[in-house]
Amino acid sequence: KIGYKGYQEFKIVLARDLVEPTADIYAEVEPGDDLTTIKTKVFQANTQALRDTIEVLDDGELARAVAALAGAARLDIYGVGGSDPLAIDAYHKFLKLGIRAVALSDGDLMAMSSALLTRGDVALGISHTGASRDVTDALDRAKRNGATTICITHRSTSPITKVADIKLYTAAKQTAFSSSASSSRIAQLTIIDTLYVGIALRRYDHALETLGKTREATE
Repeated sequence: KIGYKGYQEFKIVLARDLVEPTADIYAEVEPGDDLTTIKTKVFQANTQALRDTIEVLDDGELARAVAALAGAARLDIYGVGGSDPLAIDAYHKFLKLGIRAVALSDGDLMAMSSALLTRGDVALGISHTGASRDVTDALDRAKRNGATTICITHRSTSPITKVADIKLYTAAKQTAFSSSASSSRIAQLTIIDTLYVGIALRRYDHALETLGKTREATE
């Protein structure tokens, strides 16, 4: 009746309102600000994004994501534009744990790769707005083929959330010179780190073995 599609969406929006930083502490950058002030405000905005995200990031969804990734026969990671480096970072981390992963940013490659996913595989889509058509279409195709789909996004009502089995949300305040996407990327990277550590501890002995092999290979 109050306009939300369910309890999860209501909880996320409510949490964002409750942790909204006060304007006098986390103010926007102004034309007269010196570099020291700019430094302080940028660092504060990124720090606040992490504080906000930890409030909206659901522990149950996080646990489901760790379990799915740890047991994945194959993992596709999708990200375009600013999300491409995040997809590569996730690929780098999960590869070290022995997960058969690939990171893709080209729409055609995403389409072809997702068409070959099946039950037991996982597709992870990263999109700040959640409106990237290539990423959303790839996740949708993977889901229809029986793969488990996970998204990392900022908006709980975005298209990508409709095709994701597991949803991991970030929260960040938008300002004039620093879009919420900038500080949200810090939060997205931290979610990826959390997944990485969670998987490593879940398969501890195997993780130690694969980390040792990959470290030795790059020395």
